[in-house]
Amino acid sequence: MSFLWDMAQDKRIGDVSSKASTARTQAQTAQEQAEQLESRLEALQLASAAMWSLLRDRLGVTEAELIERMRQIDLLDGKADGKMSARVLECAACKRTMSTRFRRCVYCGTPIAGGSPFPGV
Repeated sequence: MSFLWDMAQDKRIGDVSSKASTARTQAQTAQEQAEQLESRLEALQLASAAMWSLLRDRLGVTEAELIERMRQIDLLDGKADGKMSARVLECAACKRTMSTRFRRCVYCGTPIAGGSPFPGV
């Protein structure tokens, strides 16, 4: 009887060990994704700060004008929620609707003309 109990316990330990290994892998993947997102965010912050300083210094744009334009852009999707919804466009080659989040058409592979430092904008 003790032998069967030991076998059952070994199986449970193996199952828990496997689940812990899977959780560890998922945590590592999440960490890597978070680091990539942080890197992208920092690049966008840098680009935004550079553009703002150019607009302010060379064109005399005021902070109030910037805030108003941000509000207008926020409302393009019909919601004042501080977010931008992904925009869509039509592929020049295959005429299918696609998201601007991608640099190429997901259907035919045609590159999107005029890349932007702001994916999805």
